[in-house]
Amino acid sequence: MPIHTQDYRHWEGTLIPRNHTRWWVIAKAELKLLAKRKIVRLIVAIPPVIYFLAHAILIYIVNLFENVDLPFEIDMGFFQNFLFRMDTLSGFLVALISIFGGAGLIANDLKSNALSLYLSKPISWYDYLVGKFIVVGTLLICMTLVPGLMLFLEQALLSDFTFFKEHYWAIFSIIAYSLVITGITSLLILFFSSLTTNSRYATIGFCAIWFGLPVIAIILKEVFSISTVSIVSIWANYDILGSVLFGEPADFDIHWGWTILALSALTAACVYVLRLRIRAVQIVK
Repeated sequence: MPIHTQDYRHWEGTLIPRNHTRWWVIAKAELKLLAKRKIVRLIVAIPPVIYFLAHAILIYIVNLFENVDLPFEIDMGFFQNFLFRMDTLSGFLVALISIFGGAGLIANDLKSNALSLYLSKPISWYDYLVGKFIVVGTLLICMTLVPGLMLFLEQALLSDFTFFKEHYWAIFSIIAYSLVITGITSLLILFFSSLTTNSRYATIGFCAIWFGLPVIAIILKEVFSISTVSIVSIWANYDILGSVLFGEPADFDIHWGWTILALSALTAACVYVLRLRIRAVQIVK
């Protein structure tokens, strides 16, 4: 009977790195936590579904009574209004989903000092940020991109693809506009979530910018009698960019180049602050 010594034996297998799955582990865990909260399921699911069904019924009515002169029609402006427009309900719903889905994502980790645990593992700040970003992004994509494409498909089918032949490029507009809204809004709510250990303060800060800047833009417009001051409003920048993508007239006399510059600056500022806030050791002065 052979006797083997308990010496160390070198492992001869092949190590397969899984760096690409680090952010997914964080995203999956957060999505599961959100799914367990009943209030989040109700707020995040029911209002967007009602909003989507209302637009789907409008498309059906227009195609059913196509020979009747109705006060509305299905054009590119219809899809822009559904995704985001200042004078529609979409801005409120986007804010609602962002707050309930992302206000506590980083704030709760800062409160419980979980960042030290996260970043003590082979997880970088980038993996952590991407994981949190995907949580809010997934919710907003389900509010904008997915139903937007479904509405376009409904209109294409009910119009015997004549609408699709004339406006096939709208698919790319829906995708681009949805990604812009999702990306910038997700970074903005994560930005405020990283500044505090209380999700309520993150909600207040986000609402102050989201709902407050449009009011300030209106006041400045009345005081200075120029529409270019509206560039301080996130809603106005979204509106201008959406008008360019969908070929609709804009409500503001601002070149879309300034809009891209403003949104790019906002994105860079959010990423910069998030990079500073996401670290294993919090320095207290």
